[in-house]
Amino acid sequence: MIWIIFLFAALAVLISGQKLTKAGDELAEVTGMSRGFVGVILLGFVTSLPELVSTLSATLIVKSPDLALGNIFGSNAANLAILAFLDLVIIRQVQTERHRLDSENQLTAYLSLAIMSLALMALTSQGFWQILHIDIFSFFIAAVYIIGLQKLYKFQSAPRAGDNPNQEQITGDTDNRVIAPALKRSLIANACVIVVASMVLAASAEHIAKVTGWGTTFVGNSLLAIATSLPEIVVTFSAVRIGSFAMAAGNIFGSNIFNIAILSLADLAYFHSSIFAAASKSQSLIAAIGLLLSSLYLFNGHYGSQRKLAGRWPVDSLLVVSIYLFSLYALFALR
Repeated sequence: MIWIIFLFAALAVLISGQKLTKAGDELAEVTGMSRGFVGVILLGFVTSLPELVSTLSATLIVKSPDLALGNIFGSNAANLAILAFLDLVIIRQVQTERHRLDSENQLTAYLSLAIMSLALMALTSQGFWQILHIDIFSFFIAAVYIIGLQKLYKFQSAPRAGDNPNQEQITGDTDNRVIAPALKRSLIANACVIVVASMVLAASAEHIAKVTGWGTTFVGNSLLAIATSLPEIVVTFSAVRIGSFAMAAGNIFGSNIFNIAILSLADLAYFHSSIFAAASKSQSLIAAIGLLLSSLYLFNGHYGSQRKLAGRWPVDSLLVVSIYLFSLYALFALR
């Protein structure tokens, strides 16, 4: 019965996440904001809403720090693996854009490396430095997230070669645009469905961990993480299908940055101690895997080759998927 509840909640997240993402993209059209900035801020927030709700639910309601942390670190690793997996299964005739990260994507990726490194440092220090019950690294994570978004906004707002000279005039007219009531209802209704479904996901995942004996670390990093990553799957699938690797990568890195920032809120909401102090040691493994996979994407963005196994499957994407699957096996063995 608990598995049926979990699957129905995951299905609700998938359907509402897809609708919410479309509504978010429409909102970007209405407001006239920079698409790159919208991808990091708006779509990053929208597709990470299940992680936000399920992580806070695991912290406040279920009171399971490992489930909350596993959901975040597992989702980040799953997002990167999803991008590589879709690159393997969606074979196109022309893939010249496959691993080309534009300058905005690269800046976002570097920011993800910085904020994920801070999270890994928090895990390894096991809450050694705390202010009240909050780990000092939670403050660093929040600060880097806010400063990073400011840098991204300034970078993407700065005029660059090839920009439309009439862009200022175009965006200047957006003040007169009105958000349609139907769009507002869609945003609110689907967000509410995701909130409720994500709370159910967190509670049912905790029960599955107890019934199966798999442990909250493994369940959080696998079942819960993949279920809450369903909106990212929808957006990434659409981008890769049309051959836009840069767009897909931008959504993934933007979501991963927001996911790590969620840990600052989770640490604030967990009153027993720092959430990092209550984490199992195996959480550091999946956090390091996410850092490694992000580094591989950056490396491939600069120096990656187009080599393919059997002339069909990109070698670098195979490497990312293989590392992710190995990490899941290692977590199951260490549970």
